[in-house]
This record gives sequence, C-alpha cells and structure tokens, in this order.
Amino acid sequence: MFSNLQNKQFDCHGSANVDGNLSADEVYIHGEAVIKVGCDAEQFQARGEFSVGGLLNVGTIQIKLFGHCQAKEIGGERIEVKQPGRTWLKKLLFPVGLTAESIEGDEIYLEHTNAKAVRGNRVTIGPGCDIEVVEYQGEFQCNPGAKVGAYQKV
Repeated sequence: MFSNLQNKQFDCHGSANVDGNLSADEVYIHGEAVIKVGCDAEQFQARGEFSVGGLLNVGTIQIKLFGHCQAKEIGGERIEVKQPGRTWLKKLLFPVGLTAESIEGDEIYLEHTNAKAVRGNRVTIGPGCDIEVVEYQGEFQCNPGAKVGAYQKV
C-alpha cells in the first residue's frame, strides 16, 4: 500500500493500492489497481481492473476491459475503451465495463461504458454503452447497440 506515489513509470502486474494520488509519466495496469484519490499521467494503459476515486487525468488513455473499471471523472486528449472478444460464458460469469460520472477528451472511443456525461471533439459511442448526455464539437457517431439519452453539438 502506498500513500501518495510519484514516479516516472508505474507498472502494476498483480494488485496495487495507492491510498492517495498517483502521478507518473506512464501507468501500466495488468491486474487490479485501486487509487483512492486521483491519477495524473501522460500515458495510461489498463488491461484488467482499476478504480480511481477522483480524476483520472491523462494525455492518452487505452483501456482493454478484462474486468470492472471505474473513475469518478476521466479527462484526456485521446481516450479509447475497448472490450476484447470474449465467449458468452465469460461475459456471464465476469461482467466487464467502465463506469464514470463524466468523460472529457478531444478524441473519444467508448465500448461497454456507463457515464452521465461525455464531452469531446470527436466522439464515438460503441456497443454496450449507456450514456445520459453526449456533447460534441466536431463529429459524433453512435453504434445501434448503444443507449444515448441525449446528444448535442456545442
């Protein structure tokens, strides 16, 4: 368990708990990480599960959903959330997805994400998403397998 952690690179292979803030140039999560407060990084890659209690503030975010991920707020330049192909049995036994109150970025691609608000320049809402409101400046695309309450160009 770490209280506040500042490092050039944070590599989690297994399980890690940060009781405060995590600040790093690069964050790699291959397993499970709990960050109680917030996370600041230039690059954030996750292949597993994570929980961020506050803001996940990152330049480039790549999330491969292999479990449940959550953050109160997500902000970044490029945000990509994808679910790799899985068998129906794995989907039934191990539900996966990302949950956030708000997601803001320049380029956003989301799959299997639940959020109250998504704001960006180019926004693509993929399959399995449940989004209350999408606000976009440039382009907006929505997969027929997604649920979006409202969307508007701002």
